[in-house]
Amino acid sequence: MNITFRKFVEEDRNVFFSMVKKFYAPPAVLHFPSDEVMLSVFDAALEIPEFVKGYLFECDGKAAGYAVVSMKFETEVGGMAAWIEELFVEEEFRGFGIGTAFFDFLSNEIKGKARRIRLEVGEDNTDAVRLYESLGFEFLDYKQMTIDKDF
Repeated sequence: MNITFRKFVEEDRNVFFSMVKKFYAPPAVLHFPSDEVMLSVFDAALEIPEFVKGYLFECDGKAAGYAVVSMKFETEVGGMAAWIEELFVEEEFRGFGIGTAFFDFLSNEIKGKARRIRLEVGEDNTDAVRLYESLGFEFLDYKQMTIDKDF
């Protein structure tokens, strides 16, 4: 199986939209965003790639998943962090090492540009937790808080 990763291009919009709806399908996440919000993520990856990076995963030329990575400064490490906002692999492609291969790819992409990779995962997503722990990720004890409104 030939696994490749590449940045989003405009022609990926529909395949991304199909996959992001699966990513946000309950019970995987707590909040299901509107179609407009989901597509704004894709647009941001095309318009501000220095801050939002969108990657399409392909296996033997077929769309197999995607990731969205935000770049931000983190005072805890005194440098930039790559925050994995979304990482999704189509069910038929799970278990073939795509997640591990993506982290190798991402590590090379951000080499010399970031000091941390950060992500969120639900504790009940045991397959993802197992993958992340095998790669050296550890749980933080933070409780996050948000406020959503037009500022």
